[in-house]
Amino acid sequence: MGRKSSFQDATIYAAVGRALMRQGDVRLQSIVTETGVSVGSLYHRFGSRDGLLARAWLDALTAFHQRFLEALETQGDWPGLEAALATPRFCRDEPDRALILVCCRRSELITPDVPKDVAAALDRANDRVLSALEAFAEREGLSPDAASLGLVGFPLGAVKLYLPDRPLPDGLEDDVAAAYRTLYERHRPR
Repeated sequence: MGRKSSFQDATIYAAVGRALMRQGDVRLQSIVTETGVSVGSLYHRFGSRDGLLARAWLDALTAFHQRFLEALETQGDWPGLEAALATPRFCRDEPDRALILVCCRRSELITPDVPKDVAAALDRANDRVLSALEAFAEREGLSPDAASLGLVGFPLGAVKLYLPDRPLPDGLEDDVAAAYRTLYERHRPR
């Protein structure tokens, strides 16, 4: 009978986010120091440093995508507005996960040595969001580029002005909303 795990993956992933913010990279020793989980336990759970980083990215991406996709289906006077606001809201609500997504490019955390199951899950997650963005653009009569700029580009650019060095300012959501509304009005069919 196996021993019950003494730590949660979320604890380790949060430490990864904070290490990225502080150091710009992740050293297993910094995760050990912060969490008290041994290097051996990390290797047993995640297989390697690459496996840990890939799973941390997948965890953060999956959490964000769930929120984004739910928001994309929200009805209202401004279709897509809630999805545009998902990025700054996620950064406020899930700061450790947000740091993983905002502070790094996927290529910095996902190496060719990533476990195959994680690589496949990442591809599925990204394909699902791309399909949802395309469907939204078609439904609203927007070009795919306009939809991506309003729903992803503007919100992500806005939070990257601040994170990881400073907290998001009050009113950032209002600025993202204003940018989204302007773009939506400009690009929607008349």
